[in-house]
Amino acid sequence: MPIPTWQYHEPDHPGADFDALAEIYDRNMQKYRDIQGEIGEILAFLELQPGQTVLEIGTGTGEFALAAAPKCARVYAVDLSEGMLKYAKKKAQARGVANVEFLKGGFLSYGHQGHPLDAVVSQIALHHLPDFWKQIALLRIADMLHSGGKLCLRDVVYSFNPRLHRDFFEEFIAKATERAGPSFAGSICDHVRKEYSTMDWIMRGLIERAGFEINREEKRSGFFGLYLCTKI
Repeated sequence: MPIPTWQYHEPDHPGADFDALAEIYDRNMQKYRDIQGEIGEILAFLELQPGQTVLEIGTGTGEFALAAAPKCARVYAVDLSEGMLKYAKKKAQARGVANVEFLKGGFLSYGHQGHPLDAVVSQIALHHLPDFWKQIALLRIADMLHSGGKLCLRDVVYSFNPRLHRDFFEEFIAKATERAGPSFAGSICDHVRKEYSTMDWIMRGLIERAGFEINREEKRSGFFGLYLCTKI
């Protein structure tokens, strides 16, 4: 189906162009996030079974998809960046993982074919969309899942007092500089200035209005949010 001329065009967003960064992305993220711990947390919630199928939107370098693959029948790993997908495929080949299908697409463009999915995962990606298109993305995800299917969403979600936003961002970016260096801190500045991260109360509403029950919500550092959900 052709994309309407009025639809938000994900590839045009500057945050979606990771091609040149693919090979250093893992290293940069590991400076600030416990990637393996986050993967374990999601897998514990999903409780994947051998016959199940999983979709990851915004797979990046494929670290979650490759970890989930041995626990289920198939993982569909979707990303807008050809550079990321190419790098993720290399990792899959090096690890001998054969049941991950890497596909180019995004929240608004990927169309799932076949039986409804058992789970959808997205980490640090939904903020590329303005809030209205976040809602559309979540509705599309709900349509891909069977009743009782699970959604795991982790993203930059603001849970601090917005009246104190200047002090919050200054302190957060200063800590990022100490922990991961000025280049990574600069990427956080770019995120705050250019991306579409939203407030926690808005994110809750978007998820619930898409037809999900939020089983668990976690707020971390006032900057990150985790939502473990079930389709009603």
